[in-house]
Amino acid sequence: MPTLSGNLARGPVLPARISTPSDRRIRQKRTTRVWRGTGSATHHRIWKDDGDGDRYMNSSRFIAAALALVAALQSAAPAAREFGGALSARPVVHTETPATPGRHRVGSAVLYVPQATAADEPAPFLLLLHGAGGKGEDIFRTFKAQADKRGIILLAPNSSGRTWDVALTMGNRWTPPTFGRDVKRIDALLREAFVRVNVDPRRVAVAGFSDGASTALSLGTHNVELFSATLAFSAGGIVPQWNDVPSRVFFAHGTKDPILPIAIARDSLAPALRASGFAVTFEAFDGGHELPGPVLDLAMEWWLRTAQ
Repeated sequence: MPTLSGNLARGPVLPARISTPSDRRIRQKRTTRVWRGTGSATHHRIWKDDGDGDRYMNSSRFIAAALALVAALQSAAPAAREFGGALSARPVVHTETPATPGRHRVGSAVLYVPQATAADEPAPFLLLLHGAGGKGEDIFRTFKAQADKRGIILLAPNSSGRTWDVALTMGNRWTPPTFGRDVKRIDALLREAFVRVNVDPRRVAVAGFSDGASTALSLGTHNVELFSATLAFSAGGIVPQWNDVPSRVFFAHGTKDPILPIAIARDSLAPALRASGFAVTFEAFDGGHELPGPVLDLAMEWWLRTAQ
């Protein structure tokens, strides 16, 4: 078990919550197969939240599924690689005046430029990915105060379906999760946003909550040339195609999370990335499937401090 880098369980925390009823309903309706890496191997844990907590496979069923999974991985790996997760968008050198402070629309996404940014100075940039059943507007509202406080440009798109397609493929029992059409949409939105705002290429990161965290992990670790850091709040899975050149990853997870138990991220996702060379920070807090304000503040400090 990895050593936690910190514990925020010092009394009750009043969160800026972004856990939604629709997020919970979607999770409860389907059995979620969480794919996780241990070193260079991938395997899965199957669980279902029935309102009373998570249930796990018994050992004989798990062993049988694991054996079948090994064969499936061998046959599915070539097909999985066909779904590329690479993003081609990159910050550009601006010759024209960038977008003015305030809210802007980039397709269906919210692009936010805080007053604290200076037009002639590149600013940190954060791609935000919402949870299942949510919208970009939801996670944008959660991060807006941090953007105003720290001068961070935000881009918060909507998923094409009820959640990100990466998360939907995590429900397939026999094949590993893969990237889909959301990648191209995100790439196009990033490309347009980078033309309109002045971005510091050293301080570009991706963050997400719940299904958005699983998608952020998958995109961030696959595109380290673009994202110097990935921030995953209550993550439950990852596409096992991360880059050979590691970057930095921040996890935060509630110890009482009934939707995506902390063990998934703490005992599987974080150790797998750490074993692959990623610089992993893991913060556990006393709470459920949520993003408390103090945790978010700590995450932003971690990102911007280590991005210098």
